[in-house]
Amino acid sequence: MEKKSPEYMIVGLGNPGETYNNTRHNVGWACVEKLMQKYSTKKSSHKFAYLNKGIILNKNILFVLPLTFINRSGIAVNLFKNTFSIPSQNIIVVSDDIRLRLGRIKIRALGGDGGHNGIKSIISYINTNNFPRIRIGIGEPNDQKDHADYVLSKIPKKESIILGKSINNTIRAIEIFLEYGIEKSMNECNRK
Repeated sequence: MEKKSPEYMIVGLGNPGETYNNTRHNVGWACVEKLMQKYSTKKSSHKFAYLNKGIILNKNILFVLPLTFINRSGIAVNLFKNTFSIPSQNIIVVSDDIRLRLGRIKIRALGGDGGHNGIKSIISYINTNNFPRIRIGIGEPNDQKDHADYVLSKIPKKESIILGKSINNTIRAIEIFLEYGIEKSMNECNRK
């Protein structure tokens, strides 16, 4: 039986290394890691990413966790987009969003970077904004905390429970997207 090339790439944005585990900025990474576990895939290493192939709803998927740090995520995404000839509209990027309330999920078929440097890097490297993205709200700091410090801080237990539910909902949104298309995924998930 011949192995098929991936039809879709699912990218989890975050920073590599123990220091960044369980930080707000790594919510996208954590989501894709959980998705990989659900579909019994194991990470393999490449110079620019942890990656693996899997199958979700009879679709061949390439899972990508960039090792380039968030602000340079486009390097890995562009490399694997070109290597596997994956069209940009089949690249699903999961990221955190400081502008969304804690736990809210927002799906878009295309658009700008929304102030997220990882998304900005991907747009720059693949030279288009025509790729779906799923943003998971991490909320804004309540105090005068610098945004960089906030997104790189560890997730408190109370928020962790909310974000855990959001990660599960995001995985369901990805499954809906792969089975029925982005419109249905947006209709079901954006209104919650």
